[in-house]
Amino acid sequence: MVRVAAAVVVLLVLMMQSARAEGLALLEDAMAKDATRFRVLAEDVIAGFGGPDGLTSQGIADHVALDRAAARAGAMRRLLAIDLDNDGSVTRPKLAVTLRAASAAARGRLERLFTAADSNTDGRVDSAELRRASATAGLRAVTAQEEATLHALLALDADADGALTLDEWRAALTRLDPVRPDTAT
Repeated sequence: MVRVAAAVVVLLVLMMQSARAEGLALLEDAMAKDATRFRVLAEDVIAGFGGPDGLTSQGIADHVALDRAAARAGAMRRLLAIDLDNDGSVTRPKLAVTLRAASAAARGRLERLFTAADSNTDGRVDSAELRRASATAGLRAVTAQEEATLHALLALDADADGALTLDEWRAALTRLDPVRPDTAT
C-alpha cells in the first residue's frame, strides 16, 4: 500500500512538472512572437484581474469571459444596427441601405459580417444566426490558445500560493525575456 501511494505521489509530481514545463513553453512562445505586446497584456491582466493578492485562475477566467462578452456585444451591435425596422432580422435590402451610408472601409466589414452571419445563405440573418455570429466573435476575441497562455502565467507563481503578483511576474520576466526591448541599448 505504501508503494502504491508513493508511486501515485511520484506520478503526480511528474505530471505537475510536465504541466509547468508546457506552461513555460507557451509563455516563451508568446514572448518570442511579440514580447512587448505580451508583457503589456500580462501586466494588464495581473493588475486588473489579480487584485491585491495576485492573479488566480478565476481572475483569468473573468478576464476571458469579459473580453469574449465585449466581442459578442460588439458583433451583435453592428448587426442590430442594420435592423432598420426593429423586426429582429437583418436582410440584404437593409444591409444595402446601411452600406450606402457607410464609409468604404465600413462597407467591407459590414458585408463580411453579414455574409458570415447568414449561415444558411438565405439573405436574412435571423435571431439564431445573430447569436451564433456573436458567439463566434467572442471566441475569436480570446482564442483557446491565448486562454491557455494566460493560464500558463500561473506557472510563474514563485511562492506557490496559487496567485501571481506583479512582483512575481516582473521577477520571472528576466528569465522569459532577458533582453527587454524597452531597456536594450
